[in-house]
This record gives sequence, C-alpha cells and structure tokens, in this order.
Amino acid sequence: LGKRVAQTVEQVEGIIERGRFPEALVIDNPSTAGVPFQSEHLEGETMVIEDIWNSLMSDEIGAIGVCGMGGIGKTTIMKYIYYQLLEKTKPLFGKIIWVTVSKELNIPKLQENLANAMNIIDLPESEPERVAVLMDKLRQRRYVLILDDVWKQFSLTEVGIPKPTTSNGSKLVLTSRSVDVCRSMDCKVVKVPPLSNEESMNLFLDTAGHGVLKVPSLQEILGNIVSECAGLPLAIAVIAGSMKGIYDVAEWRNALRELR
Repeated sequence: LGKRVAQTVEQVEGIIERGRFPEALVIDNPSTAGVPFQSEHLEGETMVIEDIWNSLMSDEIGAIGVCGMGGIGKTTIMKYIYYQLLEKTKPLFGKIIWVTVSKELNIPKLQENLANAMNIIDLPESEPERVAVLMDKLRQRRYVLILDDVWKQFSLTEVGIPKPTTSNGSKLVLTSRSVDVCRSMDCKVVKVPPLSNEESMNLFLDTAGHGVLKVPSLQEILGNIVSECAGLPLAIAVIAGSMKGIYDVAEWRNALRELR
C-alpha cells in the first residue's frame, strides 16, 4: 500500500490537469444553455466563494485574482462559480468564457483558444488584426472571462482582451499560484487558504468513509495522515481515496511513513 500511496501523491498534479475544463469553453446566454448545475465538495471554501461572487457582482471591481498554492482548490472553486454564473446571471452577462492558460504562456495559442471559445473562424495571421478581431468580438457583449492557471504576467491588450471597466461591465478572473502575478494584472486578490485541521478531517472522512472512526487503533495515525496533507484539498482527497475500505493498522502506518 505504501508504494500505492506514494504513487497517488505523484499523480496529484496530473489529477489537477485532468480536472480542468477543456482549453476553451464558452456558454452563450448561459441561463438557457441547458447545462445542469454542478458542484464538488467545497469543504471550508464558503467565505472565499462569497468573496469572489460579491466581487463579480460589484460595479467597482473588474478583475479578480484567485491565488493559492497548487492543489489548494482554485480551479475547483472557479468551476463552482462558473456553474453558478450559468444558473443565476442571465440579466448580467451574455458570455461566460473559460480558457486554460497553463505554465508555458503562448500568446498566439491563447488567442486561438479564445477565438475557438467564441466561435471565431479563421483568425487572421497578422498580429494586429488578430488583436482587433478578438477585441471587437469581446466588446459586443458583457462577459465573464475566466483564465485558469496563469503563471506569469502578460498584457491583456496584446492578446486582444479589453480591460474590464465599470463602463463595459465585463469581468476577468484569473487563477494563479502567484499573488504578484495577480497584482501585476490589476486584480483584486482573493487568497484561498489551506483547510483547517477540522475541515481537513471532515473532507478526509467524507472521502475515505467514516468507518475508520470505529477502529480505535487508527485514530492517532488518521490524525497524523490528515496533518501531513497540510490542508490541501486535492492531496486529502487523493490520499483518502486510496485508504477507503482499508482498516489494517500496518497498512495505515505504511501510508503515513510514505507521506513523511
């Protein structure tokens, strides 16, 4: 089991990637798009979600940066917000757009993904013309543009993204591991904190099953394993999933040893 747990830890980054939306996704007139409401377990993230939502609804805030370490739940939170926007914001936004940026920033690829999301066919080869086409399309309607997994600062205007303002009413949301990146792009920063020990335990038990609580000899090891996950929801979910249905003390000890 110890090897299996070690392997699951190594797979965490891959799970983050597989959990993302496609690189480009758009919903027109979202409340009538027929997309069912979806949510994932969001233990301990209520205040963060409320902060992001209130910022999106505010006339004073155009850009929001959702920041936190890898595995903290930024993309999961924004998926939840995304589906909330689909359900509840018909009078406000005509387009809800999701584009994954990723570590290796490639402006032409970002432009292509944005064009694909908005059904722009045959984006011009000329850089100034590409920018003009994207700018024009985005200015036609109020939108929420979610740029997931931003690693470095870049110019919105060089991509073809109009700066969100109180006059155009559009919104930009970035997710990033870097507070500095979000600040450099004039975002209101919303930090996603690690889960508390209680929240971590709740998430672990919800995933692994509460049956482990019926085995007294596992209580201390359980607490130590949860502590080793450092409040990262993804790590907790992965490790708890690997321990589901296992009640042998030796195997739990092996798992803890691998985590340390």
